[in-house]
Amino acid sequence: MSETLDAPVPLPRGTPTPPVIPTSTVSDPPTFRSHFPEFGDTTAYPDTQVQFYLDISSASLDPNQWGTLLQPGVELMTAHMLALSAYAMRGSGAPGSVPGAAGGLVSSKSVSKVSVSYDVSVTAMEGAGPWNYTIYGQRFFWLMRMVGIGGYEVLGDYAPDTVSGTVLTWARGVMWRWGS
Repeated sequence: MSETLDAPVPLPRGTPTPPVIPTSTVSDPPTFRSHFPEFGDTTAYPDTQVQFYLDISSASLDPNQWGTLLQPGVELMTAHMLALSAYAMRGSGAPGSVPGAAGGLVSSKSVSKVSVSYDVSVTAMEGAGPWNYTIYGQRFFWLMRMVGIGGYEVLGDYAPDTVSGTVLTWARGVMWRWGS
C-alpha cells in the first residue's frame, strides 16, 4: 500500500511555529572560501553545509559585542564546525562505523617498529573546552577573549513562550534565565 501526501497537514490552533534561523548577512560561502581556501572543495564542503554553519554562527554571536570582529568570529566558528563535521564523517566509510561517533584524539600509535605520539597539551588553551578540538576553534576562543566575552556557551533563544528555566554554563557562575 502506498501513501501520497498532497498537502501538509495543518497544525492545531495555538501550536507555536518552529523557529527559522535567518540567513547570514555577515558572510556567504564564496567570501568564507576566500578567507579559508582550505575549505574550497565544494564536494567535501558543499555550499549548503557552509551556509548552514554561517547561519548558526551569525545567529549565535551578538553584533553589538563583536563589533568589527563579527565577520572573523562568524567565519572562525563556521570553520570550526566544518572541521568537526569532516572529522566526524572520516570514519563513516569503514564497515560498521557510525558517522559522528565521538572519539578521543590519538596521542600515541605504534605499527611494528614505527611509533608516533603528539603532545597536544602545549597547544591547548586553558578553559577553551571543545574549542580546543580544532585550530579554528582555538582562534575563535582567542578572539572571543579579545572582545571581552570570557567563558561562553551558545544558548538558543528561540524557546516557545511556555518554556522557562535557568541554564548554568561551563563558565563558572554564569547563569542565563529565560521565561518566568
